[in-house]
Amino acid sequence: MKIMTARLGEVEIDTSNIITFPDGIIGFPDFKRYIDLDFLDDSPIRLLQAVDTPDLGFFIVDPRLFVPEYIIDISQEEVKSLNAEKVDDLEVKAIVTIPENPFDMTANLQGPLVISRKAKLGRQIVNNNQKYNTKHKVLHGSHAVGVSK
Repeated sequence: MKIMTARLGEVEIDTSNIITFPDGIIGFPDFKRYIDLDFLDDSPIRLLQAVDTPDLGFFIVDPRLFVPEYIIDISQEEVKSLNAEKVDDLEVKAIVTIPENPFDMTANLQGPLVISRKAKLGRQIVNNNQKYNTKHKVLHGSHAVGVSK
């Protein structure tokens, strides 16, 4: 299937890789089907693109790349709602905001995306761990995750 994206133009996707977010993503409850796409070569930053509209896509990254000790508070009910047996069956991604100066990039560690690749289900949860916020600085000094100067 081909879809149109605002950032990558037209792309061919395998419909078996579509991830359904039954509740949508916070602020976008009407869009439930997304595809995880490569965005930049050799970069951990990916594009989570809405299948049904070209203008909606989120940059995502594994938060453990810049916060190795990152943990989420997730209930067993939430794990089961993603058709997963245990937390280890899930991937965690953070939505990142990349401003004009990419070294000011931030990640939402308080509202991570939790994805069951096996079930092709995702959910954005509210991480109640007060250690994290919605604008966590990703890059410190000259250390960059997938961005070059």
